[in-house]
Amino acid sequence: MKIITPLRAFLIPTLLVGFLASCASEKRVQAEELTVAFWNVENLFDEYRNALTKDEELLRSDQVALKLKNDARVINHLDADIIALAEVENLDLVRRLADGYLSQRGYKHLALIEGKDTRGIDVAILSRHPFLATVVDIPRFSRDILAARFSIKGQPFYVVVNHWKSRLQGGEEVRVRSAKVAADYVRKTLRQYEGKSVPVILLGDFNDTPADDSMKYLQKQGMTNTMLTIPKEKRWTLGYYNRNSRKMELMCFDQILINSEAKSGSKIRWKKTAVVRPSYMISRRKINGVNHALPLDDYKDRIGYSDHFPVIATFEVQ
Repeated sequence: MKIITPLRAFLIPTLLVGFLASCASEKRVQAEELTVAFWNVENLFDEYRNALTKDEELLRSDQVALKLKNDARVINHLDADIIALAEVENLDLVRRLADGYLSQRGYKHLALIEGKDTRGIDVAILSRHPFLATVVDIPRFSRDILAARFSIKGQPFYVVVNHWKSRLQGGEEVRVRSAKVAADYVRKTLRQYEGKSVPVILLGDFNDTPADDSMKYLQKQGMTNTMLTIPKEKRWTLGYYNRNSRKMELMCFDQILINSEAKSGSKIRWKKTAVVRPSYMISRRKINGVNHALPLDDYKDRIGYSDHFPVIATFEVQ
């Protein structure tokens, strides 16, 4: 009869327990992914008259249905856990998206700011995760900032949505002022409210590029512009026709910035950012002899997708 010494008898189950514990530990620390996107949907209006909107634009019922269908197609393509939108007229349109064309996608949590823009274009959020929302006022500007507080696995984080002044009448001073409001909210207000620094994702249509003063200011205040990780020739999100130089300029107006806690935090950590250009959303045009693959936008009676491509960031959640 073969005798097993006490040492060997103890060693075999110990190794087995150690192996199982290692597997459990590996499974426990495996990261999940969280995706956060932004898209300026361009002129998502309804068919109803609103006496409070000075420069209101109305769509026909068939145009509204087509616009919602097209927007839902892109949002389905993004499949983001949290998606922020710009240029939406009201919360009812967000509900029609979430409960209609996107009813199987799990967007149960919605918010929209009813601002003072004369065209009635607002920012909104659709989310698979619950959140609390508040408004951050930008003095002497008609569009406010939408700030949403989320919590995943006990880790609070914020998504802060912006749609800054357009360039049609300059507006540089307003955009710089907006940057200061956003930076103060991230660095001071949120830190005071939470009692510590927490991950913040600052995104939107800034109507400035990463090289402009407003965006440089945000970087000086500790925000990392994740668009800069994309090669310059691939990071543009819309075509801006410069009438003075008579050429199409490809601009990166839609951007995702993060603070240090979102960049390399212990629970939420940024992984990558991309500009999303679905083939069905592209319109190939020849402008002054140069071919461009631009977003298929809304022009006159045409209902396209948008004049902006969406952007999306992926985060690891430990």
